[in-house]
Amino acid sequence: MILHLHALKYGNITHYDWDMTLLGEREGCLIAEGAAGRKLRHHTKGQTFTIPHASLEVYALEQGFTVSFDIRDGQVTSIYCNVSEPCMRDGAHVSFVDLDLDLLWNEAEGWHVVDEDEFESNRLRLRYPEALSQYARDSLTSLRERVEKRQFPFDGSLDEEIERIARAD
Repeated sequence: MILHLHALKYGNITHYDWDMTLLGEREGCLIAEGAAGRKLRHHTKGQTFTIPHASLEVYALEQGFTVSFDIRDGQVTSIYCNVSEPCMRDGAHVSFVDLDLDLLWNEAEGWHVVDEDEFESNRLRLRYPEALSQYARDSLTSLRERVEKRQFPFDGSLDEEIERIARAD
């Protein structure tokens, strides 16, 4: 099944859209595969990008995160985690409100937080309620704890899917 993903900014502002192939659901999360060459329509920038690499992605339906394991040359080269409101699913459509804070991993820098300045800017500009701001901060803390404790999706349980995608890459 093809999933149509819709990332929004607070206030239901369309941010970007792309398609993924649904692989299944585990631990309150949708698991999806992104093919190399897929299109990402970035509404904020008014551009469409071609994503040159494959990915395995996780969309949490009950918690505040999404995760993308980016696969290049047969291996995971980066992991990109969005702090978000829980994803909402309506049939083949999945949407989430991106709360700006991101947790990234790459071999050169390890795990690190980015876009704290964007979070502060959007928090003021888009008038995030204090409860939402706190939710974003708490979700980032929870996400970091998942990584440290090697909890799903960072527990190795997706390695077989990642390896399958890497072989096809």
